[in-house]
Amino acid sequence: MKKTVRMIKKILLFPLLIGGLGVVLIVPRSCANTTAGPAGGPKDTLPPKLLVTVPDVNQVDVNPNTKKIELQFDEYVKLHEPNEHILLSPPQEKRPTFRTKGRGIVVDLEEPLLPGTSYSLYFGEAIQDNNEGNPFPIFALSFSTGPTLDTLMFSGMVADATTLLPVPNATVLLHRSLTDTTLTKTLPVAATRTDAYGYFVLRNLKDTTYNLFVITDENKNNRYDRQEGEWVGFSDSLIVPQKMMFPYAPEIQPYFAKDTAGLLKRPLETTLFLFKEPATRQVLSHFERTRPRTLQLAFSAPGADIVQTSIPGMDSTDIVAQHNYRRDTVLLWLTAATVPDTVRLHLTYMATNDSLKTLLPRTDTLRFLPLKEEEKKDDLGGQSVADGRGRFDRQPPPSAKKEEDFMELKTNILPEIIKDKGFSIRFKDLPVEPDFTQAALSRIAPAGDTVAVPYTVERDSLDFCLYHVLPGTILEGTSYRFLLPGGLLTDIYGLKNDTLAVSFKTLLSEEFGALHLQLADVSSSLIVDLMNENRDRIHRSHRVKADTTITFAYLKAGKYTVRVTEDLNDNGFWDTGDVTKRIQPERVRMFKLPSGSAVLELQDKMEITQIISIQNLLNEHVTLTVPSKKR
Repeated sequence: MKKTVRMIKKILLFPLLIGGLGVVLIVPRSCANTTAGPAGGPKDTLPPKLLVTVPDVNQVDVNPNTKKIELQFDEYVKLHEPNEHILLSPPQEKRPTFRTKGRGIVVDLEEPLLPGTSYSLYFGEAIQDNNEGNPFPIFALSFSTGPTLDTLMFSGMVADATTLLPVPNATVLLHRSLTDTTLTKTLPVAATRTDAYGYFVLRNLKDTTYNLFVITDENKNNRYDRQEGEWVGFSDSLIVPQKMMFPYAPEIQPYFAKDTAGLLKRPLETTLFLFKEPATRQVLSHFERTRPRTLQLAFSAPGADIVQTSIPGMDSTDIVAQHNYRRDTVLLWLTAATVPDTVRLHLTYMATNDSLKTLLPRTDTLRFLPLKEEEKKDDLGGQSVADGRGRFDRQPPPSAKKEEDFMELKTNILPEIIKDKGFSIRFKDLPVEPDFTQAALSRIAPAGDTVAVPYTVERDSLDFCLYHVLPGTILEGTSYRFLLPGGLLTDIYGLKNDTLAVSFKTLLSEEFGALHLQLADVSSSLIVDLMNENRDRIHRSHRVKADTTITFAYLKAGKYTVRVTEDLNDNGFWDTGDVTKRIQPERVRMFKLPSGSAVLELQDKMEITQIISIQNLLNEHVTLTVPSKKR
């Protein structure tokens, strides 16, 4: 027992390296607090102290038929989300179970261990003291069922491919061989999970070649389940571990989550970018009647190929199809003079044949009931029949409209983007050949006189109910008025527009801040986004194809980040990757200041100019960052 305690101390009581701040030791306490302290006494802020493990740390020749692994502490402990944090590597088909016992933790093995194999049992942030919830430092127990212990390791981080923020609790996998089904059908030869910084260390590895992957592993089966919506990432090249595990290696130090400086100093050998692949099995997954003349179809995978749509008694030209960018959602606008209360849609599309795993034409007959009307049973002679319901109150038919009824439309005017993007007009329902030539945009002079301003109107490329008004010239600090006379436009319900008169005033740049970005070495199309500090909201966006200077004007004081996306196919969108085809997602990088911070803080009315070499930026290594605060 004394030998065991000495070994534990040797592994656990080595220094935590904190860059530039000297050395901090995890020092054992003189006594253990196993009960709640007396009222008014000092709060217990110390973590539990590990006394012994069974098997011992780094023990060899462990019996493969071992049924349980135990850890004993100097006080009562509790488990925090053990299924999320505790992982045995290599994983087993039947996952271990976890429980507390006295002042210890027991891991019950549900199947025998592999002979001649080195194991790592990762505990992550699962262990806390029973009173105050003080966490035990990140810890992993190594042992072997053979005569030797593999001692190589490999480290890296996992980042969200679109934001580069760290991904916690992702599962990192190593496979020795690789086939089309390895990632989905086969258990890995080694695995671990990322911490709050997205950091991982794979321990006790052999001197051999591995394929490296990461998955979100929602069901904790250590396999990639694409159809369940799991995310995935992979290394372009094979990895060969070269670093030896030794007590003072910063990669395997037992550390506390609050040791920010030390955690950011840990070595990285690679970065994996996590992305979500689109589903591959194509089938109509959902449909509903969102408006009396609007049918919505949702497909399980992008790129839906609709061969034909038909409605009895309705001409095909009266069915207008609107797709989203991914083409996994389709709106069917019905423009016929009359539309039946119950719509029967014959839909032919390319669907996945489960037995052949190929796309074949499939015809479904979909019944769309009047909104909020109860479902009625129907038999359509053996065809595939499904029922869709709406979510809104039933609307009166066009013939029942009142004379004072008008179409519903809204304007969206954001003064800070009018100069570059203009403003928009959104129709609630599809307009029929809208003509804006009789509308007028005018500038209001200080004396009250009006000056006509040239403009153009463009329909959005994806949204048929969204139109963009683009003024020819815009002056700062000036009042404008847009007038759309009533009765000029008609929608598919036969409703006319009421008179629309909108006034707005442009901003003065001298009253706001601005960010000027001088982009150099641009070799392909880019998307440059101005985002908030947490990278979950886009304030403005520019598309760039050559060296240029872009300006984000009229900025309020605050904290911003700049994201640059390499848009290789020039479609204006970030494109995900494909693990089977070994295609990485389009590259994304965050602009960083010389200090290394990605956050640009603008004071009131401040202007900042930054020069960005795009090639240098895109080729930068992604480094560890402090996790975003949970909101």
